Amino acid sequence: MQRNPMAHSVRLALAAMGIASLAGYNVQAHAQTSAPTASTTAAAPSGTGSTDDGNGTNKTDNKKKTTNLTAITVTGQLAAIQRAESIKQNAVNVVDSISAEENGKFPDPNVADALQRVPGVSVNRSGGESSQIAIRGFGPDFVAVTVNGRQMATASGTRAFDFDVLPADIISLAQVNKTSSADIPEVDIGGVVDVQTARPLDFTGFHATGSAAGVNSNLTGSWAGKTTPKVSGLAGWTNATHTFGVLASVQYYKRDDTQINTQANSWYANQNISKLSGLSNPNYTNVAIPETLANNVLTEERTRKNFTAAIDWIPIDQLTVKFDTLYAGYDVKPFEHEFGEYGNASDLQSLTTDGNGTVLNYVRKPAGVMSNDYVVAYNPSNEKMMQNGLNLAFNIDPSSTISLDISNSKAWNKQSPYGYFAVIGTRNIGVNPTWTNNGSSQPPSYTNILPTTDFTDLYAHCCNMGGQSNNVTEGITQYQLNFSKSFESGVLSNLEFGVQENRDYNKSVSVTTPDGILCNAYCGYAVHVPADVVGAYLYTPPAPISGVSQPGVPKQWIQYNVPAYYNWLTTPAAYNQLTADKRAALLAALAQYGSFGAKVNPGSFNEVRETEKAAFAKAVFEGTMWEKPWALDVGVRYLDVSSESQAIFQEPISYYVDPNDTSASQVAYGPLQPQSATGGYHKWLPALNFKLNLLDNLIYRFSASKSLTPPQLSNLYYNNAFGTRPESLTITRGNPNLQPYTSTNFDTGLEWYIDDASYLAIETFYKHVSNFSTIVSTPVQFLGHTWSLSEPINLNSARIYGEELTFNYQFKNVLPAPFDGLGMAFNYTHVQSSANLSPGTIAASGKFAVPGIGDSANLSGYYEKGPWQVRLAYNWRGSYLESLSYGSGAQPATRTSYGQLDLSASYQVNKHVSVFVSGTNLTQSHLYDYSVYPNRFLYAEADGTVYTVGVRGTF
Repeated sequence: MQRNPMAHSVRLALAAMGIASLAGYNVQAHAQTSAPTASTTAAAPSGTGSTDDGNGTNKTDNKKKTTNLTAITVTGQLAAIQRAESIKQNAVNVVDSISAEENGKFPDPNVADALQRVPGVSVNRSGGESSQIAIRGFGPDFVAVTVNGRQMATASGTRAFDFDVLPADIISLAQVNKTSSADIPEVDIGGVVDVQTARPLDFTGFHATGSAAGVNSNLTGSWAGKTTPKVSGLAGWTNATHTFGVLASVQYYKRDDTQINTQANSWYANQNISKLSGLSNPNYTNVAIPETLANNVLTEERTRKNFTAAIDWIPIDQLTVKFDTLYAGYDVKPFEHEFGEYGNASDLQSLTTDGNGTVLNYVRKPAGVMSNDYVVAYNPSNEKMMQNGLNLAFNIDPSSTISLDISNSKAWNKQSPYGYFAVIGTRNIGVNPTWTNNGSSQPPSYTNILPTTDFTDLYAHCCNMGGQSNNVTEGITQYQLNFSKSFESGVLSNLEFGVQENRDYNKSVSVTTPDGILCNAYCGYAVHVPADVVGAYLYTPPAPISGVSQPGVPKQWIQYNVPAYYNWLTTPAAYNQLTADKRAALLAALAQYGSFGAKVNPGSFNEVRETEKAAFAKAVFEGTMWEKPWALDVGVRYLDVSSESQAIFQEPISYYVDPNDTSASQVAYGPLQPQSATGGYHKWLPALNFKLNLLDNLIYRFSASKSLTPPQLSNLYYNNAFGTRPESLTITRGNPNLQPYTSTNFDTGLEWYIDDASYLAIETFYKHVSNFSTIVSTPVQFLGHTWSLSEPINLNSARIYGEELTFNYQFKNVLPAPFDGLGMAFNYTHVQSSANLSPGTIAASGKFAVPGIGDSANLSGYYEKGPWQVRLAYNWRGSYLESLSYGSGAQPATRTSYGQLDLSASYQVNKHVSVFVSGTNLTQSHLYDYSVYPNRFLYAEADGTVYTVGVRGTF
């Protein structure tokens, strides 16, 4: 019998409600004030319908008494937990949050690391940090992020927000809205996260905090390697009448990191190996083979520089003026040492496979094309973000407020001209390289290869100046005009209306060696490279890590000076070794461009411009039912979005496989071709949130809404991209007429508040999502070959449903001193989807599932007593589909489950000074990905542990 997931979720909640209702009569009642609207919670952000009068009271608080969250003085870890609980309890919609213990004192390095402690929130990890978040299984593209209620530009090249740009030190509160309310200025299917910075009028007189710490990141878990600085400071002043205040903060954070990773890049499925290799075995017509095996050591220098400033001013009693500015810079300098062994089915002489067609081992021919590839790469990133905002709130009368919010945000990343990717190789002539699949827990391996320390047998191969990622620029201008009115009597508590306009542009272009001229000339290992002219040397990588490193990875391999290598390629000693036609083409290109340095590739240009106009109306009702307080938040938001996509692309006009390297190709491109197209949509998005106090400390909630997520930017890009690997000839293009993902949502749950730092919550959710963008591929004939043309269309729908359990408990009333400072927090989120990829349907055109769907959990224990604060936290994310189409093989990628243990502790020396220490990933956990089946290895990464030791002062 098929189970109805929505009915199942509702039954779970109702059953839990009955159990908790009975239990509630036997527990100590927790005093609770009347329920305010969602917008009256802590430190209302600039640009929302609620405004602060500068004295810690929200304007919508005039009728009903509410918990005054902005008046809470957050002085420790326990107080931060109390603040988050109070926000959740008072909100009408489903909200979770995390706040600083005090300003400049967040126990995590960036905002995403902090948010992973929130129920239902999981993170994407890379380089030993969290970068993007998912909410209830919906990935970063389905999560809207605002800063102080305003949309923030990001240079990620997608709609996903890169949290690693923002240090946690700049925020006072991060609020996760899991259900919609019409007045929230952004809407997304996964949820909306609002990051709030401190306000000047939150303080009295002069206030300053500062910290200085040393950061040590290492692979071994010991305190080894270079220690780098992390400093921050915040200072503010408010006048005696509390009508004017200023606040500013600065942060500088540097971390030197070493990462080991091993990659297969992708898997090519459904390969006819019999035809390619002449093995004449009918069992080899549906084989999956890996693209490569690359062993990488990545040394990174990560630097964050941030500045925030704010002004609060009440020139007259009726008017509040707020100004904010934020600048965030995140500079990453990654230097990569790689030893690679590229795959090629054309030179296989024997192989074995399992029942799924996955290759278990293969032997390559002694006169084949496989080389020991010595790769040196540098792909820098320097993302900068800025936002300026002005909010004017005018009290027409004691119950009515009109507010105008204007903001501008810009982000850019223009570092790609400074990158490079270089390969020098040694052909494995006279040996039989043998590849072995080592199962589902460690990467595969190669044996029977030539020594990786021979300086006499080096040949030029792939070479490219410029970054492996694009230059991206995004800008957002936002206007919001809101009106709110509260009522002293009757069931109607508050009315809010508002209009909003967002103007957004996103530009992307690659900067690289023009026309692939260096690779067209030198790819194929035909030009001998003298070791001395390129500064060749032996590189010794860190010790291998089990489960991450290739078994038997070389203890040393050759590396070299890339600028010297590129300079030598422009000399007669190099190009005179080329064939006449290649030499002529190279010299003609050199004469045309002047150098082989990176240049803007106009044929890669993409731009999307969007104008979003919105209007909302919301009413909040409050009353009693069976003498029990209730609150109803009901409203509707209307969106009208128009977009224009522009692109310039170059189509290949000739293509052939390089006989010296049949895994590569030679491509010539035609003239530039500009094109543009328009798109858009309009939607009505109703939202309802209901809250009923069954007891003073027992709350039942129900929410229903419609929400949407805009199409992914990459799917709106109008450019045509050509993948020219012989194993996988692809043409990929966008669709500017895509419609947004739309979702009908239901949430219900119970919350039992035991005391101000302890509660139990059971919540269920159901989402029916339509219009998923699905990549559909069709074969086309082009330049005498069969290519796979892929483009997105709105095709599929899915049901996503699950449950969340949260239990926070503080033992202050249970255990005797000194153990009464103990507390714990636990949450578990279970998520399912009706759309799942089974291996039998992977190869079908229009394949579909929902990436990111997976369970998550957090368990932490803390102690706060006297001068001591300690927290030990374990964060876990279950296995989930990472991508539907990964790499050039375009096969799904799955990330296996991951868990790590973190520790933070501090000791207050006196009322002004404290010392602290933290350790991230004490368990030395690592990431591991596979394609379709667990023994199709894709990627493994080890980042080690990060320690921080420092001192903090408050004045």
